[in-house]
Amino acid sequence: MKYLLVIVLVLAVFWIWRIGRQRQGKAAQPQRPDGQASSEKEITEMVACALCHVHLPRSEALIGNDSFYCSEAHRREAEV
Repeated sequence: MKYLLVIVLVLAVFWIWRIGRQRQGKAAQPQRPDGQASSEKEITEMVACALCHVHLPRSEALIGNDSFYCSEAHRREAEV
């Protein structure tokens, strides 16, 4: 019975110590003003090529005839 009490006491101290370290770690991390975590990446809009339907970032797409294309060849082929 005495050993059981010692084990419970050691586990309780360890649990309290662990909670304290977790709170300390959260307080040390700087918060971004917009509330997003710093590990999140910026979201990029994706568009599909009008000819082959491959998805690519809008910044890399070519625009022609009010549609998006993945390459110059696909843009020319669609405009014919």
